[in-house]
Amino acid sequence: MSPHIRLLVCAVVLARAVFAQHAGDLPPALVWDKLKGTCPASLDWPSLHGKVVVVEFPPDFTVPEDISEWNELADKFAGEPVVFMQAAGGSEFLLDQALKKTPYHGCVLFDRDDANWQNFGRPGFPWAVVVDSQGWIAGYARDTDEETVRAVLDHQKTAELYETFPQPKYVEHWKLDSVPSYDVHISPAPKGEWPALGSVGTDRYLSRNQSLKAIISDVWETAPTRIVFPENLDDGSYDLSAYIPESNGDVLMRLVRDAVERYFGLSVQKETRTKRVYLLTAVRPSDQLRVAGAGEDPMAGASTQSLIGVARSLRDIADCFEAPLDVPVMDQTGLSGKYDYSVTSELQPPDSVFEMAGQLGLKLTEAERPVEVVVVRKVR
Repeated sequence: MSPHIRLLVCAVVLARAVFAQHAGDLPPALVWDKLKGTCPASLDWPSLHGKVVVVEFPPDFTVPEDISEWNELADKFAGEPVVFMQAAGGSEFLLDQALKKTPYHGCVLFDRDDANWQNFGRPGFPWAVVVDSQGWIAGYARDTDEETVRAVLDHQKTAELYETFPQPKYVEHWKLDSVPSYDVHISPAPKGEWPALGSVGTDRYLSRNQSLKAIISDVWETAPTRIVFPENLDDGSYDLSAYIPESNGDVLMRLVRDAVERYFGLSVQKETRTKRVYLLTAVRPSDQLRVAGAGEDPMAGASTQSLIGVARSLRDIADCFEAPLDVPVMDQTGLSGKYDYSVTSELQPPDSVFEMAGQLGLKLTEAERPVEVVVVRKVR
């Protein structure tokens, strides 16, 4: 083979490696900023020859429960020639906090720029790429299970692997049927309709299959804990849409609020009332609450037993505590700026909230304070 032909063949192989998106292609090189967990001595593909490699792409949020799920599959192949990798991006702080509580038995490639995700053809989260023991892509899997990995390990074909990842199909839930106008359309929601809620830019608003309480909370931009509802408030589900021929969020919200009041026969006003509240104060430093780094993208997630966030304020944390406590929470920490945080609790609310606050070095104290509330009254 002439040097020119050999060079051409090498170029073709390299091109396939860079743009690999199908089963049978050479996988692209693995990249990372940092390695975490238990990784092989070398992560180049020749060194991994003879092993099945499963590269998974988790969401940006990583919590201890995620790692427990990763370990379930990895532990089933302990001692066998299978390598499990998580090509994680997003927040390194959240990843480290999760790994501290639940060590991963595989290898984590912390890839700040999501280069692996791009190099493998942008598989939708949470997809995985399986590479066979000969170093070729065996296929893409939506949910990697033991049977799928074992089939590749045993050199068998499996219908559970896709040739390439299916292209996502986006469903337009925000479509408005009316032409641009200053009218707001409100009607009972059809049974089983897909729910949706919120503004779609500064010229349109849409609610689908939502309760009146949810609509009021969203339109008046107020947490339910700070809204006084009448006992006889309509408990049905409704569709609401508005589309104005200009880009003006203030005009849009005034229009929608007026329409809600007229349609449901309500008067909605802001008042200051003395209410039972919790005061959020800072009592000690915590390694689970740190100042956010420059340029971090804000993100947050919360449940009754977990709280994570990146580049969020203490006011955001207080807001997350309001729902499980069912009373307003006032931020009196005196801490400004943005923070990263990650806490979990095995307790049930409200005890879980107090435990998570303590893990963050914060304290919740019951008190009574004047609070601005939204008062909803039936006028007809």
